[in-house]
Amino acid sequence: MGSRLPLLIAASLFGLASVPVAAQTDAAPAEEQAQDRGDAIVVTARKREESLQDVPVSVSAFSSQRIEDRLASDIVDLADFTPGFQIQQSFGRSGDRPVIRGASNILFTDGKVGIFLDGAPYFGDFSSLELANVERVEIIKGPQSAVFGRGTLSGAINVVLKRPTDRLEAKVSGTLGSYDRRELSAFVSAPITSWLGLQAGAKFFDIDGQFRNQAVPGERLGDQNTHQYMAGLFLTPSDDFRVDLRWLHQRDDDGLYAIGLQPSTANNCFLTKRPYYCGVVQVPKTFGLNSDKLQRPGLYRNADRFLGELDWDIGGSGYNFSFQAGYSDLVEVLGTDQSYDAREFYLLGSPFVCANFVPIGNQLCTQSGFNTTDGTRRQTETYEARISSPASDRFRWRVGVFASHDRRHGLTQYLEASELGLDLLPDIRTVNNRAIFGGIDFDVTDTLTVGAELRHQVDKVRNRTPSYRAGDVFSAAYIASLTLPNPDQIVGVAGTRRATFKATLPRLTVDWKAAPDVTVYAQFAQGNAPGGFNPIGAPISTVKEEKLTNYEVGVKTSRWGFDYLNLSAFWQDYRNQVLTNTYQTATAINSYNVNIGRTRIRGLELEGAYPLAGRALQLQFNYTYLDADIRRGIEPEQAVLLLGKACKTGTATNLDLPGCRDAASIAGNRPPLVSKHSGSIGLRSENEIATGWSLFAGADLIYRSSYYAQVLNLAKSGDSTKVNLQIGLHDDNGLRITLWGKNIFDEKSPDGILRYVDLGAGVPKAPSGDSSRAFGITPTRKPEYGLTVSKSF
Repeated sequence: MGSRLPLLIAASLFGLASVPVAAQTDAAPAEEQAQDRGDAIVVTARKREESLQDVPVSVSAFSSQRIEDRLASDIVDLADFTPGFQIQQSFGRSGDRPVIRGASNILFTDGKVGIFLDGAPYFGDFSSLELANVERVEIIKGPQSAVFGRGTLSGAINVVLKRPTDRLEAKVSGTLGSYDRRELSAFVSAPITSWLGLQAGAKFFDIDGQFRNQAVPGERLGDQNTHQYMAGLFLTPSDDFRVDLRWLHQRDDDGLYAIGLQPSTANNCFLTKRPYYCGVVQVPKTFGLNSDKLQRPGLYRNADRFLGELDWDIGGSGYNFSFQAGYSDLVEVLGTDQSYDAREFYLLGSPFVCANFVPIGNQLCTQSGFNTTDGTRRQTETYEARISSPASDRFRWRVGVFASHDRRHGLTQYLEASELGLDLLPDIRTVNNRAIFGGIDFDVTDTLTVGAELRHQVDKVRNRTPSYRAGDVFSAAYIASLTLPNPDQIVGVAGTRRATFKATLPRLTVDWKAAPDVTVYAQFAQGNAPGGFNPIGAPISTVKEEKLTNYEVGVKTSRWGFDYLNLSAFWQDYRNQVLTNTYQTATAINSYNVNIGRTRIRGLELEGAYPLAGRALQLQFNYTYLDADIRRGIEPEQAVLLLGKACKTGTATNLDLPGCRDAASIAGNRPPLVSKHSGSIGLRSENEIATGWSLFAGADLIYRSSYYAQVLNLAKSGDSTKVNLQIGLHDDNGLRITLWGKNIFDEKSPDGILRYVDLGAGVPKAPSGDSSRAFGITPTRKPEYGLTVSKSF
């Protein structure tokens, strides 16, 4: 749309905000004026309805209006406006890495931040989860294991879906934008009878990639395409009884994401040991990925999710019974050139070496082991039943049970041959979780309440490593085309590993209503992320469960003219934190999980909204300070960086050699992916310009200080400052027209950094004997502009 658009929007916003107050009557409808008042937002952060300003938990809540107002299309966008919450999207819309309050997440693992739909667990990546038809999103910080259960060590995100009301409601929205963005969504909710309601919705989204693929002419990196559908049936035969049934379908079809290798030639420190890069990484100016060597480049995801909920106020007594069941069936295929570079990397050196000197059998020597397509299927069932006493009682209690079954396995149709022979099937991973939970609250006085919650859970984890006969999976013609063909070859070594993890997880809360508009709370809570297994062959087979203990105090108020002003301070003891290391075999370089030791995290979170010029202008802000410090931990690579071959036995790092364990200590370092400072500040302005018509505008400045790529605290991202702008019109009949721009000043600090290796042809090994270090860099999105038109009925 041209480089002048940012200036046009900024000038329009300045002129709008300068309109005299006398010309600003009751510009916005009452509902919109109240959207940022904390006491007007109801949350279910403790699985019961409470005012945002009264609940003694740190929660950032976004109603559907607030989501639209912040130009948010997914949870990733909401992280910019949530204190204590960061997301690194290093790998497109696969492998989400959410970080709440400094609990770093390097590999794509469940266990640290849980995602829920109406309180039911949501499995899989959430970056394309549709927000157009939700009631609100609640981002709940601190351990939530006592309430939400497995996978909520540092927090939970609860997406609350809309329910039908007693009138017909509908909304249609469309967007056109830069990079050929096309987006259309429609939603309808209708009461059929006094006891039956129906919902239906759909969304279609498509955008071209922002970066050209230098390795494949005409291809762009970062294409995204989504089709989503939903339907719901809602039965309310009486005021005391309701049943909700929902179906959600999601299909994502994305091209390869943009990522580029900062090569080993850029390394600038530890040059005589294992050269590394120190300082702010260099975002590549061009990107090249060998997508033409992949079975299916990019991401394909197809998911069906079913939710059922029964809620019964038993005989109108106030005693409530609820039952919730969920089922999801997720297929995901990911094809990636893991060299992250247009150069063709070969683990065996070259096709010539593969064909003549390393006869593994069933090899395709022209196919690099870095070019992979992996397919998995994940099926999950969850069940929860709970009963609670009347909410009006001075002493209140609730008890419940939970069970889930989660199974993941590989898809054989995406197996193939490479220089390393035939692909192995991934482990078949099964997790069964059983839990009992409960809680009590007691009103000591009219203004003082104490509460306790407790969950005991057992996780039984089984990893079965499968094997297969080549002739049962591949055609005879395919096998015949390979080097040293052998249809009777058994691929993989079958075996089964089992582990049981038990945990008892409490939360204690003191809640003092110091005044009608002031809530003070204190909290003690523990959370966990259950352990599991590494790939066969990794230096460590089993990963211990992570444990996090949180101490927190907070205050919530609407005094001094604020719509809301919330401040929390916390101190966390994080044990057995799981991060990653790499290991090398004769034919592969793999990552594995490892418990690094112990981390202390201290922080402050602040958020609020303050009306200016009556209510025609509003200031919105949030800020996070995180002091995260590894107190005890070992990183073998650091010993090699400092002492080189003195810490090597052959090709393996040996910390038992003199001085090597001390050199490997990372005590005092900051955990990776954690910014010390982050926050945003925004202005919203709205003015009535004619009867039934209002002009609105908004501006947001979003800041994130630099974070480290790894525990070594050497390569880092650099600070990031982004600016989003919007201006538009709406009428009293539900029509809304918005012209918007995101990252309008082209902030270029990376979205992600991956510690990696450089195996390009002619690249020498490091003096330590290890592969040369390099870094995979994911660029941030370029400036985007668009026009959105929506109509509510």
